[in-house]
Amino acid sequence: MKIISKLSVLVSVIVMVLSCKTNTDNSESSELLAANSETSTTESGVNMEENTLPGASIMAFGPDNVLFVGDSKSGMIHALKTEASELKDPIPFNIWGVDKKIGEKLGINASDVVIQDMKIHPVSQEAYISVKRGHAPEAKSLIAIISPTDNDVRFFNVANTKHSKVKVQGYPEGISNFWRDIPAYTLTITDIDFHKGSLYVSGLSNGEFASTMRVIPYPFNGEQSKVASIEMFHTVHTQKETRAPIRTMLFHELNGVETLIAAYTCTPLVTFPTSQIKDGGHMKSKTMAELGYGNVPIDMLIFDAQDFAGNVDKKLLITNKYRSASVISIKDLEKANKGEGLTSYTDGPEGLPIKPVPLSGVMQIDDQNPMMLTLLRRNMDKGTVDLLSEIKGTYFRLSDFINEYDFSDYKYPESGDLYKNYHNMARPLEGFPELIRKN
Repeated sequence: MKIISKLSVLVSVIVMVLSCKTNTDNSESSELLAANSETSTTESGVNMEENTLPGASIMAFGPDNVLFVGDSKSGMIHALKTEASELKDPIPFNIWGVDKKIGEKLGINASDVVIQDMKIHPVSQEAYISVKRGHAPEAKSLIAIISPTDNDVRFFNVANTKHSKVKVQGYPEGISNFWRDIPAYTLTITDIDFHKGSLYVSGLSNGEFASTMRVIPYPFNGEQSKVASIEMFHTVHTQKETRAPIRTMLFHELNGVETLIAAYTCTPLVTFPTSQIKDGGHMKSKTMAELGYGNVPIDMLIFDAQDFAGNVDKKLLITNKYRSASVISIKDLEKANKGEGLTSYTDGPEGLPIKPVPLSGVMQIDDQNPMMLTLLRRNMDKGTVDLLSEIKGTYFRLSDFINEYDFSDYKYPESGDLYKNYHNMARPLEGFPELIRKN
């Protein structure tokens, strides 16, 4: 089996490389970013003036490893230059209680660390985590950076980093709060993706059609276009909708056509030909699937995954806030996209073959390397937030369970080599190299 043979070569490499460190260099500086008025330094030495932003919610990496940071609070998008040393080996994250580690650095309790988003650096494989220092509306944001090679927490020095910024048009002023205390501005930016020279920003606007897509050329040059409306059919609500914003999205070619794939709350999965994304235009989607009502999608990824039989298939993974994660074959999505999509009531899951996978408690997830995903996950037993890696195609960690294979007197049958080899790959990856079994 290919995945087993590839991973077996990595076991000794991972053990050796875990002691190495990935260094970053953010020495290049230009215009200083006005962060906030705080001048205090925490006991652990974090300079609050140099490391904070008014707000940092949604993030995405772009060309030349620029980190785009969406600030829904002020309606700004920052482009921050990052410098990092390349990490070629797939070193896993196994950090339990990462919220506590971040809180200790900031001088606050773990319960006051508000995690907004996470992205993996495409060169260093470091986790960039946007957090708020407290729950108050005026609480400032920081970007924590954690390397899988040393597990140390440091913070992005935004004040001394080369950067540019742009304010999004149509900031949702005048829209009432949701559920009494949730400001409309929190949905100004719901997702951002860089695609072919432009930054695509989904969220709310103050227009008649609240759900909008902003298209901003990068490098920022003052130009910006705004799609007038986004329309989709919501099968659970049995109506066409133009208010609720896209929650997560990505670009991919389906049947030779460049396509935007997006998911909404409660939880339709839709497609738009990117040719529809025009200034002042009207985007009309095709509803491909209903992932299940009463849910909020979190992240969406496409990658090649290999099953236990060695078959490789391109998968769409959608993590959900209130349901199991959903895995969909791109082949199935392409087939369905040739039709008219769902046009009548269903509360799902329906429309596509959807495989539920056990990613319960996942708050954020991203592609780490060709073999692993990185996830921020709420520990269902301890309540902490853990930063972990998982092997693509399995979508679970062996150490989450105690089963037949874990008893000391268990012996794999002759026909069980497939499972034994996989288990012996997963155990050191999850931080338990001493549990590799010979029989």
